[in-house]
Amino acid sequence: MAFSKQSILLLAALSPLLTACDDDLTLPIDDTKKDGIHVYPSPSGEHAVGAKAFDVIDYRRDTVSPVPGESRKLHIKVYYPTDSESRNYQGYFDKWGNQVAYLESQRPADAPIHPLQHELSSMLSWSISNAEVADNEGAGWPVLFYSHGFGLFEADNTELLEELTSQGFVVVAINHTYLSGITTFENGKTASVYLPPGKDNVSEPEGRAYFDQIVAPQISQDVLTVYQWLLWNQWRLDYEVNVSKVGMLGYSLGGSAAMNACQSLSVCQAAANMDGMLLGNIANHPLNKPLLLLESGDQFAQLGNAYNANQAESHLLTIANSQHNDFTDQNRWIVGYPSAVEPDTMHRAVKESMVSFFLNQLEGRELVFPDIGGVTVVSKP
Repeated sequence: MAFSKQSILLLAALSPLLTACDDDLTLPIDDTKKDGIHVYPSPSGEHAVGAKAFDVIDYRRDTVSPVPGESRKLHIKVYYPTDSESRNYQGYFDKWGNQVAYLESQRPADAPIHPLQHELSSMLSWSISNAEVADNEGAGWPVLFYSHGFGLFEADNTELLEELTSQGFVVVAINHTYLSGITTFENGKTASVYLPPGKDNVSEPEGRAYFDQIVAPQISQDVLTVYQWLLWNQWRLDYEVNVSKVGMLGYSLGGSAAMNACQSLSVCQAAANMDGMLLGNIANHPLNKPLLLLESGDQFAQLGNAYNANQAESHLLTIANSQHNDFTDQNRWIVGYPSAVEPDTMHRAVKESMVSFFLNQLEGRELVFPDIGGVTVVSKP
């Protein structure tokens, strides 16, 4: 595969950083861990975080599958507010150990390991498996849909998603099969990342056409499929979900998924894109709904174009000296992560701006962006 700065692929940037694990790993199947470590702060909202996982079947043809005629199948993780006082937290990565194994496979054999590096398999989330859903006084919790970056998975921004949940949102994290590094379904079966030969680089015409015409419509449809699934499965969250208050967010490739799907779904009120190139319909037709754009200091995704084109309330937040991969939890996974932005500062900027934006758009709260050195915001009504 060819990789370039303008490629949507993250694997090249990811590979030299994954220095956390020993070569031989034995991982438990249970999704809660009695012995483990937290490597990022607990969510700051008033609610604890519950989590459930599901498989979603879409009987449409899977357009990105290596298997001709295969129906689309997705795996999702749903975070929701809970009043549970349990401290029996889930492991950060999947219970099968497949995400850790995938990340380890991307680490070059000669990559140095920081002496203080923790095992990825020991990391804890702040989520409680299958906890009871908190009551929202009959109103239901507003819903956010999250899409990950290419070659990553639904866990790549767990810290952000748990923070949003603690502030009163249901957050549905979608694993986009074959565009995720690894997908593990509830029966333990897996699907690996796949791109047809010659389609991996969006800076080349053939690759760009594939991502614009095939990948972008598929991942946008994934979000819409999961929304439809939720309409019919509100009982799984004790009907404590407000399916008419909807927002969408994503990182990298997932940023385009969020914007394209929000454009297509009438009840989607706002979208947020974390350093994601504009692909598919949104590349040529503005969202024209409230939009938050978070951009790296090197302007990887050139989001100023989306800001200028959008004919609705728009905010462009730039974090000086940040790079594309800083908009994930990689700086929590990896001790000594090479970034010019301190991890706590990066996460604070992202979490506070996301929380305030979606509380403003879906709940009518005041919009206040964080006052942090190196963070600049431009806005238009």
